[in-house]
Amino acid sequence: MLQAKLTGQLTLNFLRRIHHGASCPCLYSLSDYCTKKKEGTRTKHGLRSDSSVSRRAFHSQGVFGPSVSPRETQHHGRRSFSLSAATIVNSAPAPVKPYLQLMRLDKPIGTWLLYLPCTWSIALAADPGCLPDLGMLTLFGAGAVLMRGAGCTINDMWDKDFDKKVSRTATRPIASGAVSRMQALVFLGGQLSLGLGVLLCLNYYSIALGAASLSLVVTYPLMKRITYWPQLVLGLTFNWGTLLGWSAVQGSCDWSVCLPLYFSGVMWTLIYDTIYAHQVKQTVTQICATSLD
Repeated sequence: MLQAKLTGQLTLNFLRRIHHGASCPCLYSLSDYCTKKKEGTRTKHGLRSDSSVSRRAFHSQGVFGPSVSPRETQHHGRRSFSLSAATIVNSAPAPVKPYLQLMRLDKPIGTWLLYLPCTWSIALAADPGCLPDLGMLTLFGAGAVLMRGAGCTINDMWDKDFDKKVSRTATRPIASGAVSRMQALVFLGGQLSLGLGVLLCLNYYSIALGAASLSLVVTYPLMKRITYWPQLVLGLTFNWGTLLGWSAVQGSCDWSVCLPLYFSGVMWTLIYDTIYAHQVKQTVTQICATSLD
């Protein structure tokens, strides 16, 4: 009995807090909900109010449905706007949106995984007692966005026919037909040109080192067809920034520092990409592929 009273009181308090600001009292009871449930009838949320104003108040608080656009939330009468990557991409003009999705700008985790190894080496290469070069961090951040986008574009161009057969990837721009292969090729050229512009801001040693990574970027998607370990090639590609970041700051690589950092990053990538592959393996068993992902 005590437990039932406490539950009823807590629920009523919760409803009163939500109803705060309505122009008339709101009378809700658990008995209404239980009666409805026993009778086998259901209202929209299993609650009944004695006032139409109360229901309108609930709507204004967003209880029965969102009262603002998906990009907004409401808290105590104030609207706050979400600036998540997915929200920004979804708000983009229709002609631009497929290209942003092709770059995976709505899923920035891949960009972070490409960018973080760069920051490690830039930080380690800084002079003792000094903070990492902010300009270099910004430059590598822009490069990470562009090169991750280019890699995703190449991946989707190679995997167009496979992506159509997998529910998880069927909505990708190239697979769904929102972007043609020729349009993707032109877009890829634009991304690589901008990436080259970033690379040319570095020293000659770093330019040559950065150009060498293109072979990994282009061939990684093909590894899923010929090996059970595409994660290893992904690790070699995504952690190239550990070499490039150091050379950009110091002028060349100190292999006693760069190689342990590079291979540590490769092992890290093997771990997180294998976990990811197991999470999505049920969706890729629809086609014949040698890759876990």
